[in-house]
Amino acid sequence: MQLQRIQDYLQTNHLDGWLLYDFRGQNPIALSVAGLTNSGTRRWFLWIPAQGRPSYLIHAIEQAAFAGVSPEMRGEMHLYIGWQQLAEMLPDFVGAHRGKPLRIAMEYSPLGALPYISKVDAGTLELITEVTGAEIVGSADLVQLVQAVLSPAQMESHRRAAAHCMAIKDAAFAFVADALKAGRAITEYDVQSFLMEQFAAAGLYTDHPPIVAVNGNAALPHYAPSAEQHSPIQAGDVLLIDLWAKEQNDPGDCYADITWTAYCGAEVPPQVERVFRAVAQARDAAVAAIREAIAAGRRPRGHQIDDVARDVIEDAGFGDAILHRTGHSLGPAVHWNGVNIDNVETQDRRRIIPGVLFTIEPGIYLPELDFDGSGQAKGLGIRSEVNCIAHEDSLEIATGPVQTEMVALL
Repeated sequence: MQLQRIQDYLQTNHLDGWLLYDFRGQNPIALSVAGLTNSGTRRWFLWIPAQGRPSYLIHAIEQAAFAGVSPEMRGEMHLYIGWQQLAEMLPDFVGAHRGKPLRIAMEYSPLGALPYISKVDAGTLELITEVTGAEIVGSADLVQLVQAVLSPAQMESHRRAAAHCMAIKDAAFAFVADALKAGRAITEYDVQSFLMEQFAAAGLYTDHPPIVAVNGNAALPHYAPSAEQHSPIQAGDVLLIDLWAKEQNDPGDCYADITWTAYCGAEVPPQVERVFRAVAQARDAAVAAIREAIAAGRRPRGHQIDDVARDVIEDAGFGDAILHRTGHSLGPAVHWNGVNIDNVETQDRRRIIPGVLFTIEPGIYLPELDFDGSGQAKGLGIRSEVNCIAHEDSLEIATGPVQTEMVALL
């Protein structure tokens, strides 16, 4: 199934093949496609031609390491020993003497545009082009097709994780509200610890403790409290919680990743409401643009949707407060190998194809804002994050309900 999908793509895009290269695990994409968990200690190549069976070029001492390739990717093993022999064998290995220049896909991104896919070093690219004369084409779309298109079971794992995360977020807000109403001291770190306890109780795994940030701390998008460094949560603060987790029962299970904000009081200040409204409108505009494109039979590109969200924030007067892209690919890792909703950090030209999972999470970050008129610049950071699964004829928001207004905790 996967091999056929790859070869269909190669033929449709007039590519002669996909050349996957690895040295000591520097290209996990190659390992994944081959179905390996261990790369051995020497350089190796996997050639997937547009037609025919895959084949491998491996060092003679590494044959045992390649006995475990996936059944679908099994093929002839070509052995080399010295570096001269490796260079001599590469042209025949990819069929470079068949009368026309080859077009070969590799984990290369022109001008470093997509660093998530740039897994082949410049020297190896030089070697391939010198000995084969091939044109090297970036494999980003191929990687997305092979790695980021989720199975129905993976989609279900994401939905389950999302339901857990939404419930745990609600519990955390209640935890904060109860402490404030009772006059008990509570800190960002207390809430982060509470969230980790909830993850453990639900059988969830996360690669990093959640972000819990008040006021100006939330204006630093990747701020996270620790036992050594954290702030108190007090009445009148704005609180941001960003949590991500997945089930632990299978390596293919997919993360959920959500961000909500709340006001630690009864009536949200107008300045805070205005910022939240701009963020929510940007989020909703991005979702609507994807849905409209899919309904019209088009598959929009990541950078196009990022522009839609940023235009809303800029029109609201907060363009200088954008610090990051609108969204990222999501899957078995928090940052996965599919399309990002990005025309800020990179220009992601990959299309939003059926089966991919990604976040929409615009934010506005104002570290010097006096949001309550107190004369004290507490600072403010507001982000609203949902997770989307693209289907053939629709876009699913898997992290419902969507936040439509600031949560007032008191």
